Amino acid sequence: MAMQVVRNLDLERYAGRWYEIACFPSRFQPKTGTNTRATYTLNPDGTVKVVNETWADGRRGHIEGTAWRADPASDEAKLKILCRQPHMDESVYKELVERAKEEGYDVSKLRKTAHPDPPPESEQSPRDGGMWWVKSIFGK
Repeated sequence: MAMQVVRNLDLERYAGRWYEIACFPSRFQPKTGTNTRATYTLNPDGTVKVVNETWADGRRGHIEGTAWRADPASDEAKLKILCRQPHMDESVYKELVERAKEEGYDVSKLRKTAHPDPPPESEQSPRDGGMWWVKSIFGK
């Protein structure tokens, strides 16, 4: 299925902390993961530093990477649905799920992400090799 793309993405506005509200489970993501979030930081060269974090069994798992536009001349970007707060209004969530269903996604597989105790903004832990998923932010 072809994913609809975002046009004219404002990277400065997109940068910062985002919380995962729901996801399609991935074999790379812990089944017991909570407080999942992503932080995007603009780099001087136009790329974006990506830090994905989740907490499972009291330990922080994380992965860092760099994202860039697959076609620098294009104004298109593919993004996952996230929220600036750990919780989303239920009516907004239902509207987004319905929109995903209309786009052809099997929303029965969608799993809400728990945020029982969001860690502080500046949470830093030793690098514990938290191997889990990397999802494409930009590109095809």
